[in-house]
Amino acid sequence: MQIDLQTLSQNPYITLGSFALALFGIVLAIIFYVRSKKDKTPCYDSSSNTIIEGLNQALDGLEVHYKGQAQERVCVTKLVLWNAGRDTIDKSDLVERDQLRVVTPDGIELLDIQIIDVSTESNLVTLGEVTQQEQGAVFSIDFDFLDHADYLVIQIIHNGSSSEEFSIAGKIKGVKEIVKSDGIRLSSSQSKILRLLPIVGEFDQLMQSPRFMKYFGSIAYGGFGCFAVWHLINGKTDWYVWVGAGFCIFASFLVYFGHRNLSPVKI
Repeated sequence: MQIDLQTLSQNPYITLGSFALALFGIVLAIIFYVRSKKDKTPCYDSSSNTIIEGLNQALDGLEVHYKGQAQERVCVTKLVLWNAGRDTIDKSDLVERDQLRVVTPDGIELLDIQIIDVSTESNLVTLGEVTQQEQGAVFSIDFDFLDHADYLVIQIIHNGSSSEEFSIAGKIKGVKEIVKSDGIRLSSSQSKILRLLPIVGEFDQLMQSPRFMKYFGSIAYGGFGCFAVWHLINGKTDWYVWVGAGFCIFASFLVYFGHRNLSPVKI
């Protein structure tokens, strides 16, 4: 039985399989390159939750005290700092004249600061004293080392709102900038709307997870891209099919690699 090469080359299943293998090879090459690259990539993320607000207005004479001080609002902010790179960040990499530090919003009072979680005790994480600067109160962060995926979590209790922006600044040798994570967070009103939608409401928590969006989003766009390529192979070569195929494949890569700096711990 002779195999007709021309017939095989015109078979849409063979063509689609060849395209899928080529695309899979490109994806593997990119992933292996990223994983083998040795760099220092400090990243941080934050989340805030208002514990108490406006109770003194609800009942006349009611006061809420935290550590002996009356407060109208008490908010808890958690900051996580981790090394997303493959190279270790050592204590010697921290620049003394531009210390690694947490910068808090101006106009709020810090009620308590503490380290509540570390990847390993051998990181020897410590926090410095709070000092007042032009942009607000700051306190330094010090550690012995951070290997790949090593992290520390700082809890800050303050009387600001949950929308206040806390940041981590400073200079680390060999690092261009400290990256703010691109995690997806929905407001309470957006979450309520999602819960009303059929099916989607059941996945409300998953939709807020950057890890879920990274894999689900990239696979979904990749699937639509392959569907469009299938139409191209079968002769449907309208311009919008080409645009759709290119957009979906590009979006698949963008979603996957756009969520590469994900926190190793949930805060």
